Amino acid sequence: MSKPVSRRSSFLGLPLAPLPASALLVCTAVGAVVVIGVLSLALVPLLFAIGIGFAWLLAALLLGWAGIEAMAALERWFENDPRFHR
Repeated sequence: MSKPVSRRSSFLGLPLAPLPASALLVCTAVGAVVVIGVLSLALVPLLFAIGIGFAWLLAALLLGWAGIEAMAALERWFENDPRFHR
């Protein structure tokens, strides 16, 4: 003989009637959308700050490299200009 089919569903082992199960499903879906929206709003400023940090790092490296090149050019000028050989 087959087992009778129950119209009740279960959530984490707890039996739920169809109406509360449907309400739980709808609330879970709406809550997931809200949580994803809040997390994305929190993620945008974080990504922006990381981008700004990388831009500052790149600018510092490029300015440092330009400074080294300028000092090398100044040294070559000092070595080649007769005014500095006295």
